[in-house]
Amino acid sequence: MRSRCILWLIAALIGTSTPGSAQNSVPTEQSPIEKRVDQIVQQIVSPDQPGCTIAAFKNGQLAFAKGYGLANLDHDIPNSPETVFRIASVSKHVTAACMLLLEDDDLVDLDADIREYLPKLPDYGHKITIRHLLHHTSGLREYSYLMMMCDIDDSDNWEKEDALDMIFRQRGLDFIPGEKYSYCNSGYFLCSIICERVTGKSLREFADLKIFKPLKMLHTHFHDESTEVVKKRANGYSPDEAGKYHLDETGLDQVGDGGIYTTIADFGIWTSALIQDTWKPGLLKRMLSKFTLNGLPSQPGEELTYRFGIDESSYRSYRTLSHGGAWVGYRSQMWILPDEGWVFLCFANRSDFNPRRVLRQVSEVIAADLFEDATEMTRENWRGRNRVEENAPEYRSNENPNDFIGLYYSEELQVTWLLQNRSGELTMVNWGDDYPLKLTKDDRLVGKPAWLKLKIHRDSEKNVRNLEFGTGVPTGIMFKRYSEN
Repeated sequence: MRSRCILWLIAALIGTSTPGSAQNSVPTEQSPIEKRVDQIVQQIVSPDQPGCTIAAFKNGQLAFAKGYGLANLDHDIPNSPETVFRIASVSKHVTAACMLLLEDDDLVDLDADIREYLPKLPDYGHKITIRHLLHHTSGLREYSYLMMMCDIDDSDNWEKEDALDMIFRQRGLDFIPGEKYSYCNSGYFLCSIICERVTGKSLREFADLKIFKPLKMLHTHFHDESTEVVKKRANGYSPDEAGKYHLDETGLDQVGDGGIYTTIADFGIWTSALIQDTWKPGLLKRMLSKFTLNGLPSQPGEELTYRFGIDESSYRSYRTLSHGGAWVGYRSQMWILPDEGWVFLCFANRSDFNPRRVLRQVSEVIAADLFEDATEMTRENWRGRNRVEENAPEYRSNENPNDFIGLYYSEELQVTWLLQNRSGELTMVNWGDDYPLKLTKDDRLVGKPAWLKLKIHRDSEKNVRNLEFGTGVPTGIMFKRYSEN
């Protein structure tokens, strides 16, 4: 198999920022642990396919690191611990740390109205704070969904100014800030803009200055220029229906919600320093500070487990800190047992890879002594924990499709949708594709993809006037009917 194994002490990689590291020698033959990890990963990754790198750190020292599969299919370049990966949303807690560093410099107030920094953001009648952005409780609409509704995808040349304008055009919120938790990339992207506004530096420059260079993370940066060449970078891939892999990259330059390029070794420096409290003491404690949703006088709000880009949970009786990432042809997972000093990382360059599942299995091999007597969560306990049951809609068939046909325009998205009668079936015709729509008994139009759910607005004579994208997330986006042919 095309892979490289490095089991060396991180004197060169992590010891400079994490005192107390000792030297390990490179093994001359496979250890039992490596063989077992190989068995897990090789069930998924073949030598000629895109793959991943996996690493484990114990108390700041590298315990395991290995690459699997190929970083580049064109030139048969293998993945290794030195391969640079896009880690997508695992970047978020680094963005959050940058906001805390800005607070230390008295450049931002996490509880101030973000319109102090972003005056073009509409006044929604409710205060939105940086803390709301970092905890996904702002109520702002998810800009990646807005892009999708406008037929803008990750391969388009869409500048950060375009994304910012899209967010600023929105005239409503999905919910009152602090009332709910709803994962939202818009908030973290806006944090990158706030950083730029208050420092005069891009988030990339600020993170380089404050985090990456001080920790000697020489192969890490926020990738805010999509055409920039990155040495030793893994290409991202996705399989087609026949299982053949194709390049799957992005032309988008937005960062903050994602965008970090790094190696498994570099990121081990950061995560180990964070949990060991050897750099910026107290930073992790601040990132895990409690946050409670808005409640009622008689009923306190729910306490969030997700704060500052980190999800705090438990696994087999151990406290865990984690975050995953998924963007184009990349998948990533950070999984930490802070009280035991373990950090597990997995970065993959294929979209059909589940790093979270693999990392759980690998951790039980590498840190086997931890899990011998641990309490295991049973299937009955975890099955469906986060599932939201949704009743199947009831349809009606007596509506004439011609009552809906025409053009509908959204000022907030600056996009037009066309509804037509196709052989007696109401169909949305957009972007070169047809999307059949069905009318439900509660007067909504639903279709595929699953996000296509529209509330119908009629006049006093029951004629269709507007369609409101408002039954999921985002909500409340109005499409006004301006042509009926």
